[in-house]
Amino acid sequence: MARLIIANIDYLVTVDRDRRIICDGALVIQDGRIVAVGKTGEVSIDKTTDEVIDGRGKLALPGVFDTHVHNAQQLGRGCGDEAYSGPERLFRRLWVVEAHMDKGDALCAARLAQVEMIRAGTTCFADPGSYFAAETAQAVKESGMRGMIARTVFDMGQTVMGSLPKGFFEPTDEAVGRADEMVAEFDGALDGRLKAWFSMRVPVACSDDLLRRLAKLAEKRGVGIIGHACENRDEVIASHLKYGMGDITRLEKLGLLGPNLLLLHMGWVDPKELHMLQKRDVKISLAPSASMHQAMGNVSHGKTPEMLELGLALSLGSDSAMSSNYLDAIRQAFLVVGGLHEARLDPKVLRPETAVEMLTINGARCMLWDDDLGSLEVGKKADVTMLDIMRPEWQPVHNPIANLVYCAHGGCADTVIVDGKILMRGGKVLTLNEHDLYEEAQDRAKSLIKRTGLEDVVKSIWPMH
Repeated sequence: MARLIIANIDYLVTVDRDRRIICDGALVIQDGRIVAVGKTGEVSIDKTTDEVIDGRGKLALPGVFDTHVHNAQQLGRGCGDEAYSGPERLFRRLWVVEAHMDKGDALCAARLAQVEMIRAGTTCFADPGSYFAAETAQAVKESGMRGMIARTVFDMGQTVMGSLPKGFFEPTDEAVGRADEMVAEFDGALDGRLKAWFSMRVPVACSDDLLRRLAKLAEKRGVGIIGHACENRDEVIASHLKYGMGDITRLEKLGLLGPNLLLLHMGWVDPKELHMLQKRDVKISLAPSASMHQAMGNVSHGKTPEMLELGLALSLGSDSAMSSNYLDAIRQAFLVVGGLHEARLDPKVLRPETAVEMLTINGARCMLWDDDLGSLEVGKKADVTMLDIMRPEWQPVHNPIANLVYCAHGGCADTVIVDGKILMRGGKVLTLNEHDLYEEAQDRAKSLIKRTGLEDVVKSIWPMH
């Protein structure tokens, strides 16, 4: 099979053990894996057989991870605006939109979400769950991305925070059975590009019996569990009122805490629960843009520096088009660093290099994929993000890592490669028809919002003529 060579890369950010940044770097890819990393002058190129990408004016880094993306919520962009983070946003906005979707809406939403991620330089995502796992998987097949999907499981229609929409919860046996069937069908599919995990979406709407059974099934299947926890003050209070303890203490009691558990947001962790997380090697995904947009307090109230000091694996997630309103992991990097500088009044509390680790190797750790992904090293899978640095927001470059976090955004992405296959080149997505997708998404979104009755909610307070 012909080799794919990326040569003359201005800055090749390897995130290997030594965290090398190679100037005038080169990558050699064959059969979906990296076979050489080094200086361009060290690589032999056969122009008659090798496909060569010129990396001049580019920064290359390991494929970017976005470890919290709700594909199914893409058509509801803006429906969560100016909503109180707990009872109003979840119960009256986000879940109402999902409850009114059909399979066609879900497939369109997933395609649109993945186009947005590819354009932002993202190669791999983790989806915390919906009732449309098959449609999300189909979009992954088409887009060429790498990802993890999960099926929502709720078995409590009434919670302390409010009532779930009709049809948005199931009897425990049905919920567990359908989730297990989904994992059995999709885990390891698409030549290994797709993982399927169990979802505990929001613990307060899941019974103890349901959560215990998910833990046992995850162990049996050898997969992970993903879910929101300590997301906002409302959910923490609801957990204490219902169960007499917070999310983390409850999950520990039920046997869910472990190295295969990825928890999202995690801004309202009790200090004593930090040691539980460390002891069990629990993985964490932060979503600073969602917290800022929804006034969750996860940056100002959170324990991110403390979690890092305890050695926990922290990654970054965009959440959804109804929560942060965009899917751009690189922007999340700036927000987590800048937000903590502000919250802690300390410009050194979190360095940009740590944020890049969250985007790459720690993203891989959180998704249990770090043996194959997260760094540019010989033998690893060839997932690569290339950014165009010949742009005004990038120039001049003294420290490429500082510019990547403090100056860049996903819109700088030029080329995206997954498993050695090019998904976007020169800013053009090659795997999905963007023009037709945008038209379909607009039509479906208008119909969907009309069915939900949220038309007035999404309107601007300024008159439109």
